Amino acid sequence: MNQKTEIKRAGTVSVLIPLIAFVISVLIPGILALDYVHVLLAAVWTGTDVFLGFIFFIVISGMDQEIRYRIAVRLLPMTMFFIPAVSLIVPVAGYALAVREEIFKLDPFFISILTISGILIILSFVLIFRNSLFIYRNSEPSNAGDISRRLGIISLAASVQLVLQIVIISLMAYIVVIM
Repeated sequence: MNQKTEIKRAGTVSVLIPLIAFVISVLIPGILALDYVHVLLAAVWTGTDVFLGFIFFIVISGMDQEIRYRIAVRLLPMTMFFIPAVSLIVPVAGYALAVREEIFKLDPFFISILTISGILIILSFVLIFRNSLFIYRNSEPSNAGDISRRLGIISLAASVQLVLQIVIISLMAYIVVIM
């Protein structure tokens, strides 16, 4: 099996599992399953951003371009498939949960959460997915320098996502505890 087939297979699984979990949780009455899926996927996404944005960025900054190139290709299922998928599923699950709990209203807190969620989706597709797609399409050792640079952009975008996720978590905590 070639490398691109492996990437597609792993990528498909990394999209289907969160999507199926979300669909099942929406079909189950009540909030428990939906809350569980929303929180679990958000936690995994945030953990992925902690890894890519901080830990990984520090580790790869001192590595040779060839090593960064090989790492970038191996990360593609996560950066090209998983992150964009959860960047859509988590906010939609959060919205569905707020509606189901009857706490959704267009006040400054929810408008802020919706705005930041939109920014997260844009970051996922414009910076993370687009650069991952470039790496996928140009995954030749001769492109190691450009791939290495794009991996840095992905890592930076993950750092920004992490900060925005922390802001959303803080806003949601405020809504749940205070409102």
